Amino acid sequence: MTIPQKKKIEGAFTLLPIEDVFYGEGCVNKLEEVLSRYDIEQALLITGKTLFNETKLVEQVINSSGGRIKSVFHETQQHVPRESVLHCVKMARQEGIDAVISFGGGSPNDTAKAVVMGLAENINDMSDFDRLMIKFEYPDKIEIPSIDGSNVVPLIAIPTTLSAGEYTHFIGITDEARKVKDLYIDKCLTAKVVFLDPQLTLETPEWLWLSSGMRSVDHAVEAICSTTAHPFTDALACHSLQMLHASLKECKKNPDDLTARLQCQLASWMSVSGLANVTLGLSHGTGHQLGARCNVPHGITSCVMMHNTMRFNKEFAKERLAWIAEILGLCDSETDADMAADLAADSIQQLTEDLGLPFRLRDVGVAKSDFRALADDAIQDLIVATNPRPVTSPEVVIELLESAY
Repeated sequence: MTIPQKKKIEGAFTLLPIEDVFYGEGCVNKLEEVLSRYDIEQALLITGKTLFNETKLVEQVINSSGGRIKSVFHETQQHVPRESVLHCVKMARQEGIDAVISFGGGSPNDTAKAVVMGLAENINDMSDFDRLMIKFEYPDKIEIPSIDGSNVVPLIAIPTTLSAGEYTHFIGITDEARKVKDLYIDKCLTAKVVFLDPQLTLETPEWLWLSSGMRSVDHAVEAICSTTAHPFTDALACHSLQMLHASLKECKKNPDDLTARLQCQLASWMSVSGLANVTLGLSHGTGHQLGARCNVPHGITSCVMMHNTMRFNKEFAKERLAWIAEILGLCDSETDADMAADLAADSIQQLTEDLGLPFRLRDVGVAKSDFRALADDAIQDLIVATNPRPVTSPEVVIELLESAY
């Protein structure tokens, strides 16, 4: 297999403080043991309405805790609005909790990280979020506030989707007044323990399981194409991409295949491992704002934007895109790079279609009249500034949105 051209690299590599990842059928039964290890007696479980109201899985997780879960917050909302976080922080403070457990998809997980931050930083009202969020001014002015790690309670994550936020140290929280998703980041927000139990994912709606899997595909693709790509992340992203490409199709064919589901979970983890060390691009950057402004689900934004972003970046990431085509077995090292790059983008779109997911903005409720506001918001996202093809103005973002429509 072709290895992309050598380049000079130097610096430091950040490893996040995840201590354990348990995986396999029934591994959630180790929850009591883990809580005991950290002397946790009064944990708050944060989950979603559907899991709480329509399944018995929350009860199963509570039983697995051996009585160490004191209370449950099940009012999490998509895209994690500030108001929802504030409500949960106040509840956690009143209950005197000593740990937070997230159970569900990206919204419960980001809410859980936000509650950990809110307790540590004594967030009491909407304006308190402003002093902690990342502030970015194009092209390179950035302010990243630190979070007080001395008051952080342990965070444990039990995911039921594949969006992989459980392994990261950043949060996306939506300011509904501005209709913008802001980013918050600190290593102390990282989960200490993650449980990958495929049995707990069987109740996840098919569209959510598969689209969140495409979100992990997006992590892998943008990591490979990153302007700061690193051999460590290359290795994990490449294998993750191969596993997801195969296992997501297996899940579509047979939703009860626990082996395929666990393969997806492991690949999802791999897709973001080391991602703190590489910059991403427009697929993620526009996706943040499509969620905040147009309420497009997290994974669906990747279904719509990823293959279009690959084409948009082609002349600036051709070698890396060609490598993706080779990784997926679409060509060999002798194939013309231009043709191979096209094959890579086409294969990601085809995977999206094969999974029965939308692949155009027009199909997910986004109107052309939204483009200007989306572009203006996206240009303030530091991820957009690191896209392989330089983004010098909102008009460049609009060009991509037009191609995705």
